[in-house]
Amino acid sequence: MLVLASIHLLLMLLSGAESFMESQKPKEYLISETAKKDLMKLDKDLITNLMEYSDKLKKKITQLQMIAREIREPLDAAKGMEEEYLSNPLHSFPLIRHMHQDWPHIEKFMKMPVGQDEINFLQNKLPELPASEDSKDASKAMYRLARTYNVTPWELSNGLIDGIQLGISQTHLTPLDFFEIGKLCFQWEHTHAALLWFTSTPIFEEYEPAHKVLGFRKNDVALMIARCLVELGRKNEAEDVLREQSYTAVNMSKLIELYDTHSVYQRNYEPIHPLQYTDLCRSSHVPSPSRLHCRYNSSTSPFLILAPLKMEEISLDPYIVVYHDVLSTNKIEEIIRWGDPRVEPTYVLHRELGDIRNNERTALGTWISRNTLPPSNWNLLRYMSQKIRYLTGLKVMDLFSLQLIKYGFGAHYGPHTDYFNSSNRGVKLTGDRIATALFYLNDAPHGGATVFPELKLKVNAERGKVLFWYNLKGETHDLDEKTMHGACPIIKGFKYVLTAWIDEWDQMFIQPTYRQGIRHHFF
Repeated sequence: MLVLASIHLLLMLLSGAESFMESQKPKEYLISETAKKDLMKLDKDLITNLMEYSDKLKKKITQLQMIAREIREPLDAAKGMEEEYLSNPLHSFPLIRHMHQDWPHIEKFMKMPVGQDEINFLQNKLPELPASEDSKDASKAMYRLARTYNVTPWELSNGLIDGIQLGISQTHLTPLDFFEIGKLCFQWEHTHAALLWFTSTPIFEEYEPAHKVLGFRKNDVALMIARCLVELGRKNEAEDVLREQSYTAVNMSKLIELYDTHSVYQRNYEPIHPLQYTDLCRSSHVPSPSRLHCRYNSSTSPFLILAPLKMEEISLDPYIVVYHDVLSTNKIEEIIRWGDPRVEPTYVLHRELGDIRNNERTALGTWISRNTLPPSNWNLLRYMSQKIRYLTGLKVMDLFSLQLIKYGFGAHYGPHTDYFNSSNRGVKLTGDRIATALFYLNDAPHGGATVFPELKLKVNAERGKVLFWYNLKGETHDLDEKTMHGACPIIKGFKYVLTAWIDEWDQMFIQPTYRQGIRHHFF
């Protein structure tokens, strides 16, 4: 009995620890709809709290103004006849009493804290607010959308991205939003873009006192515009900008000299994606006519003789195909239902540092494997493993590990190749990634396409579609650099993909090398 009680207590502690870890898990505001809804609710609560605080301040102000009017009446009555007025004991007595008794009470009233409950409420909620990194990630996502899809500040302020109208025509971007994107452009040494954002920053005179409380002033914009102009060699224009503001006009010469001698300060690295990548991502891209064709594939597996798959060849060198209508709606919903609550920030593999977070890959992901799925769900892995064998004709184990990846607002994966090139120690045991199968689990009509810059290929994300390609050359297993690919930033909504990377050594009897290549397997 004591043993059972101990086990029960241990399970309770483990459950509590798991719940605690879940509560400590950082929220992904860019991708999680729940996190964003919680944030919106918190914002409403804080605004209500602010209004209640304001009402209490107003009440105190009203009381103070009432007191001021009352004690000022005798002074107004005595104006111009002070000596006669004070000779009356009915006037001098109230003055002496008032000066002795009332002002100490007024002092106490003035010192009384107002809205302390509301202040405490705000202080208690501050830890729930997005952190500095969350705000930076949001700014980077907006910058990434603007740069990839060549969006101007005017288009963004009107809710227009890559020809797509996002809801209402007028968005709610504030001057602080414009200024933040401009600062990020300047920090990443895109001075021309920064200047465009700074000069487009709207200035609302009626909200200027409020913006000062929020740490934003017109002078800030003028200073950054001048700094950009100096860096671009346009000092005369910078002087004109500074001369328009009283504060900056006084210090104009010193500021120009400062910006000229310290034109570049410490800035962060921002990956510059090739133009082929951004051009392919945009809706203006017109694909080149292909001589390849669509057909039913019934050759990679005997089962396909009975149920052939619709296959579209999009490249022969390297070999890249698209399969249509592969997964059923029920199977897709099962995968997302299990994996979505478990997604976490994804990493990229660095040769020396191992797995690291990187601006090149801004998505969430989770592994679906025998180690993460309960045995009761292993049939899902068996089903997907068999499906991959049907599609590719390659050998994969029954409980093959897959990665579910979720892309949200502004999330992308910059141009990269899937082979490790021996940067992963596991390559010595399994070989490199000979091929990739990418399952699209939902439609992503606004952004999110998979593009191959070297091949000028673009594959839109559509529910039930599978993209398959070889990362290694067929006869030699040399690394195929033309398989470099990337995921375009999501403009609106989400994109779910399920990725399968197929190992090389498992295919030694199916995909043998026929010629000696130039690839060095290990360093």
